[in-house]
Amino acid sequence: GGTTWRQLGITIDALMNHYHFWEACRDDRSLVELAVEESLRWRCTDPMMPRVSTADAEVEGVFVPEGTRVYLSFGAANHDPALFERPLEYDIFRKKQANMGFGFGPHRCLGIEVARQEMIVAINGLLDRFPKMTLDPSKPKPEYRGLEHRGMTSVPVKLK
Repeated sequence: GGTTWRQLGITIDALMNHYHFWEACRDDRSLVELAVEESLRWRCTDPMMPRVSTADAEVEGVFVPEGTRVYLSFGAANHDPALFERPLEYDIFRKKQANMGFGFGPHRCLGIEVARQEMIVAINGLLDRFPKMTLDPSKPKPEYRGLEHRGMTSVPVKLK
């Protein structure tokens, strides 16, 4: 559950700071799924995962012996300019493609589909009830914090 609420906060913060995307999602609910997916790429909750090399390998010209503890940087992979055009920008209209927001392969998050659906349902609920919700400018600006389990410090909003 921690990944879901952290990623939900990241997504809501992204939509509030890119308000034209909030409005686009309000007008076309099929975009909510794209907003969630883009937040997973743009600012994933768990940007690094430790692993142990099971065999000698060479990665980008660097020898990694079997048994070496390595940290996979999903955050860096999700910002690879060879894979993503304008990788530092949050853009829900970006061409949908695989990202490392919930990991990859046999070690990906088991609850990936449940978490996605929980976020989609939550955002749709906010759009239904508070379609003109905005960030509260009288409150401190939220910060994206943490090392392994990242999230927003808060997302203070005005429920118009």
